[in-house]
Amino acid sequence: MLLPEPHHDEIMTPKSFTARYIVIVLLLLAPPVWAQQAWLMTYGTAERVEEQFGHNAIWIRDAERGIDQVYNFGFFDFDKPGFYTEYLFGEMVYFALARSPSEELSYYRWRDRSVRAQLLNLDTETVRRLTDWLEARVQPETRDFRYDYYFNNCSNRVRDALDFALGGALAEYSKPLPASADFRTHTRRLVQDDLPLYLGIEAGLGRMADRPRSVWEEMFLPDVVAETVAGMRITTPEGERLPLVIDDRMLYESTRDQPPARPDFHAPAFLALGLLSVLLIVLPALLFNSRLPALIGARGWIVVSALGGGMLLFLWLFTAHEAAWRNENLLLLNPLALLLWRFRGGTVERAAALMMAAGMFGAFVLKLFPGAQWNYDMMIWLVPAQIALLWVWYRKQS
Repeated sequence: MLLPEPHHDEIMTPKSFTARYIVIVLLLLAPPVWAQQAWLMTYGTAERVEEQFGHNAIWIRDAERGIDQVYNFGFFDFDKPGFYTEYLFGEMVYFALARSPSEELSYYRWRDRSVRAQLLNLDTETVRRLTDWLEARVQPETRDFRYDYYFNNCSNRVRDALDFALGGALAEYSKPLPASADFRTHTRRLVQDDLPLYLGIEAGLGRMADRPRSVWEEMFLPDVVAETVAGMRITTPEGERLPLVIDDRMLYESTRDQPPARPDFHAPAFLALGLLSVLLIVLPALLFNSRLPALIGARGWIVVSALGGGMLLFLWLFTAHEAAWRNENLLLLNPLALLLWRFRGGTVERAAALMMAAGMFGAFVLKLFPGAQWNYDMMIWLVPAQIALLWVWYRKQS
């Protein structure tokens, strides 16, 4: 998951008991067929920012040890001192908790998030090894971990737990397999219906989000973990090949629409942003002769470009947000625009304008080489706006 699952204190609003919940109750009350069971739990998406990537957990039922708990790695504390500073610098800390299945499932049902449960074909020793790994990571002194959007999120932790229990078999199976999409494509498709969020993430993601990935890396998404284990087979000590998942059921079907398999290209929306930006920059320069009103649009865009580019530069140079490093959007949201503020011409302004133009040209040239960043939507918006700014600067310098 790209954003954290909230440490929620909301009141669980009761809903009418209908037939679609009966399967949850039966599973909660039914004694395990085996003495030990491990279920992979996968939760669907919802409208909150932190819910748009889905979530997962592991449910352990061990009658002999008296364990019936869901291990969830998706908690953080807004009230923790320094939380927002840690978030800004990419040092945010998550923690894991074990809680009752009734509490776990009630929450996701209340949030109208689908609940998928997969019973794993693990022997007693493997389930206990998995349980010990999970128990060691929910203790007060060991439950915290440094969160990373793509490489150490809640789903990565579940993946690593399963891989440990399987003796590395999950990594061996998934690392040679190419992912269905890179990080950016997955991110775009999951947030595409929230345009402000899409805009912010698309502006902030750097080149690493476009690299080809393996299924192992793709398992930062809970749905990919679920589908990967569903297609995996394990080898018994007798040499028999058996499916890893022996029971796959939906405990709750959400009424929400499912995320698309591929993202839409928001060309019309970004084209509209580009045209609107051009109008706001150029029209005052055409309508007014006095410098102050004539430059209000251009200076407004200078603020946007300088602040946006400054933030991208800050994320690259001073934070641990690896996903934001080497961001080609810096060629389009250029902090050097601030040097044009006076619109007086001169060596410094001319150098800044030349470098801004070269940056835009470079953004196009980079597309000719392998590994270029996918930022065509941002280019549709930002290139016309930057050209408009340079045109006003050229026309109004004195």
